[in-house]
Amino acid sequence: MDSKYFEYVIAISECGSINKAAQILQISQPNLSVSIKNLEQELGFSVFQRKKTGVHLTKEGELFIKSAQKILVELETIKNIPFLFTDKKNISISCTYSFDFMNCFLDFKKKNPSITHEDQFKETGLIQTMRDVIEQRYRMSLFYCFDQVSHAYHQFAERHNLKLIPIALNRPLILLASKRHPLARKREILFSDIPNYKFIMYENFKFDEWLQILGFKDDHKILYVFDRGSLLDAITRSMYVTVMMKRYADTYSKDCVELPIIHAPGGMSAFLLHHSAYTMNSREKLFIRQLKKLFSEDRS
Repeated sequence: MDSKYFEYVIAISECGSINKAAQILQISQPNLSVSIKNLEQELGFSVFQRKKTGVHLTKEGELFIKSAQKILVELETIKNIPFLFTDKKNISISCTYSFDFMNCFLDFKKKNPSITHEDQFKETGLIQTMRDVIEQRYRMSLFYCFDQVSHAYHQFAERHNLKLIPIALNRPLILLASKRHPLARKREILFSDIPNYKFIMYENFKFDEWLQILGFKDDHKILYVFDRGSLLDAITRSMYVTVMMKRYADTYSKDCVELPIIHAPGGMSAFLLHHSAYTMNSREKLFIRQLKKLFSEDRS
């Protein structure tokens, strides 16, 4: 049995959709469907139930995925053996789209230029950052998430033999909107009003997680984008809004306003993720110290 089937099942389970999982896995939806069908034929039982609301694990599927996760962890541990003990002196980070993460990294590079080692710093979606660490494309991941679901990422880290380190905890939420948007005249925004606005968010995040927390019944009114430039363009030119973690550095954009969100059920937190046996090099340690310092200095 090919271990890639295990990854397919886990991705579909996390997304709740074969189509969205196919986008993240970067394979076609028909090929993914055929792979799952072949797997179920090989196993002799159904892993998923197909419903109008999406795909859900069967009772057998729940047992299968627990074993699959353990097997993948052990396979990655074996592959990680040379990776963990190789002397790496550069920074290797895959992170979620973030003005703070990127700006801090660029400031760090100016003050601490690397002459002999090329740093690696990639922005992508939440799910992909974690896969980048598990699959050894990058040594560390930086991401943020809603506080209500942070426990799920602790469980994820434990399942995959990873270490989760807090960078910033329980930060307030803000609504990012254009200065030309009618909302710009408000002093604050009610959390419960968010589903009423034209909303934009990054693709390759945990869709159901964001939708449920923000109160959206479906994602038909949401525009998905893949980078920060597209996000800002849509906000400043097409009157979309989005929710972000309150930041400490300069404003997101001179053309935008950051409105406090009140009566939210929780805030956001930022975390660092790496293999539990990995020890950061001196350059990485210095960068993470500076990143933590940035988040510890409230400039509001």
